[in-house]
Amino acid sequence: MAHTKETTPPKTPRRFYLLALLGLVGIGLSVSLTQHFFEVRGGTGGFRSFCNMSTQMNCDVVAASSYAELIPGFPLAIFAAGFFALLFALSLFGLSDNWRREAIRGLFVMTAGGALLCLSYLFVMSQVLHTFCLFCLGVDATVLTSLGVVLSLKPESTKKHALEFSKWKTFCFVGLGCFLVPTVFLKSMDTMTLKASDVDEYFQSAINSPVLAVNACPDFASMGLPNAPITIVKFADFQCPSCKLGAHTLHTLLSRFPDKVRVVFRNYPLDPTCNRSVQHTMHSAACEAARVAVCARKQGKFEQVYELLFDNQEHLAPGKPTELAARAGVDTQALATCIASQETETAIQKDIEEANTLGLRSTPTYLINGHKVEGALPLEVWVRIVEHLLRTNSTPAAPYCQWP
Repeated sequence: MAHTKETTPPKTPRRFYLLALLGLVGIGLSVSLTQHFFEVRGGTGGFRSFCNMSTQMNCDVVAASSYAELIPGFPLAIFAAGFFALLFALSLFGLSDNWRREAIRGLFVMTAGGALLCLSYLFVMSQVLHTFCLFCLGVDATVLTSLGVVLSLKPESTKKHALEFSKWKTFCFVGLGCFLVPTVFLKSMDTMTLKASDVDEYFQSAINSPVLAVNACPDFASMGLPNAPITIVKFADFQCPSCKLGAHTLHTLLSRFPDKVRVVFRNYPLDPTCNRSVQHTMHSAACEAARVAVCARKQGKFEQVYELLFDNQEHLAPGKPTELAARAGVDTQALATCIASQETETAIQKDIEEANTLGLRSTPTYLINGHKVEGALPLEVWVRIVEHLLRTNSTPAAPYCQWP
């Protein structure tokens, strides 16, 4: 009996139940983070997630950054899910008298390592990204709380009792399963990732395309810094589904390169009411939406109206764009006058004429520092193009300024 008392740690099942609960909470947070990551990267998450609260609390910016990936295409949250699955598993091992000592040691090693990683990412969010992710803070709090609970169990040093390697071998196999299963399951949420060969094909097609001169005057509706080294001129229709997907992706790109990229919006409505290049009515509210966007810029409300128009795309019909503009705070009386003005019509016709001159065949069409890109490309392609242009200091004279 004396030998048993010396070698068996005191029974502390309640704290192991708490650790198991923390593991389940961590898994839930990790799954939500993974889903959010793929939505932001795939352009399906909209302009603002509920965690996009302010410049200081913005999950979208964190998810868009390179720090959100441990391996390209695999968000850190996937591996966090594996970590918490192992936390849960070792907590169950700790309920057994025979496994308790080694389970506590294993829990200490993983939670101490996890805490160090959490502190490093807190530093990145505060000092590099200058914004925080609510879900990430939840993960950090869960890991740090788990470490506190484990420390309260008083892990024994190896000086008093040597490691039981047979048990650690079991932990390694369990850990492998805890990381593999969530990785396979959560990676299946990603429906937008391209093969490396496809990414390279899109990249080469864009970079090797001729550099075209395109009007990118600072007075056009735009997002990003006016003097950014990368200018993306976008020709789009507010009722075009691919344009909506592209708008969300560019929103993420701006979050990733806030001081490097500027997006200039140009109208190309697919409606013969204002676009003589279109033979048949495709989008009945496109011309009205274009006029509303032009007029919203004059009132300093372009970005709000731009996001509302795309977010409510499936509901757009004649009259709806004006209604959405009013919701964004646009002065309705000034808006009505502006929509009916010849100046607004001329601005839209200038966009259409230049698009036709550039050989636009579909929407959306982009010109990134003059290189023509067609269609809603995935974020990984955009990131590669931008990084290449920044690395090669590509500043062609193609984007010029000539206000109509």
